[in-house]
Amino acid sequence: MATQVQGRDAMQFINEQNAATVERFIERLEFRAKDPTFTAYREAYLELLDLPRAQAVLDLGCGTGVVARAIAARDGFAGTVTGIDQSPEFIAAAERLAAADGLADRVEFIVGDAHALDLPAASFDVAVAHTLVSHVRDPLAVLAEAARVIRPTGSVAFFDGDYSSLTFACDDAQFGEAMERAVQSIIKSSPRVMRELPRLLPKAGLRLMATQAHVYAEAGSSGFLLNLAETYGPLAASTGLVPAAQADAWLADQRRSAEDGTFFAACNYYAYVAQRAT
Repeated sequence: MATQVQGRDAMQFINEQNAATVERFIERLEFRAKDPTFTAYREAYLELLDLPRAQAVLDLGCGTGVVARAIAARDGFAGTVTGIDQSPEFIAAAERLAAADGLADRVEFIVGDAHALDLPAASFDVAVAHTLVSHVRDPLAVLAEAARVIRPTGSVAFFDGDYSSLTFACDDAQFGEAMERAVQSIIKSSPRVMRELPRLLPKAGLRLMATQAHVYAEAGSSGFLLNLAETYGPLAASTGLVPAAQADAWLADQRRSAEDGTFFAACNYYAYVAQRAT
């Protein structure tokens, strides 16, 4: 359905990386969690969920537990959060960070596959998939599992980037587009999936209830999107998607433009809140 890194599932790709690269991914997840704009996107869709009355929340593809911790720490939330992720390294980081925040008794993290959850049906009031569906090999299967595990009156939120919209200014437009495609494919199995979600939700037994749209654009200076380039740009070369010298030159150009006030990059993000159709 979409480009994969050398034909692989993006989550499998993460699990195959060396310790230094995985640590860089962990740093990226935590960096995003501290970014005011990205945090505002998360809080906006969480406000659409009935979290004060939720006793059990599922965080699908929890990564380092950013959303699980945010929900557990929310005023008025008295339930528990279960986070699940394929990466043992992410789960270990999630447990460590939750303990450091004093939330270990409110959250549980387990290694598992969002395509086939080892969890009972109708066992959660709310499920959240935060920047997950663009990474998985079969988004419809993940949506169907989310529908299966929420209760009939429950809801599920999907938030992710439309990574086909990800763009960086570059003096050489042709090479800039090649780098964008390479960066998009590094860990995005389905970079266009958020455009497809309204059509996929009914197939998974879900009914769309609310939509939010955001454009994260940085012009002049940069922090968030430059950090994305620094995380994934080097992997475009190490995986053979572009020549190393060209990738280095592109990243150097992005850094230089951020320093001299000529930077530009942007990406669209969407949130969908759905309920079971029956």
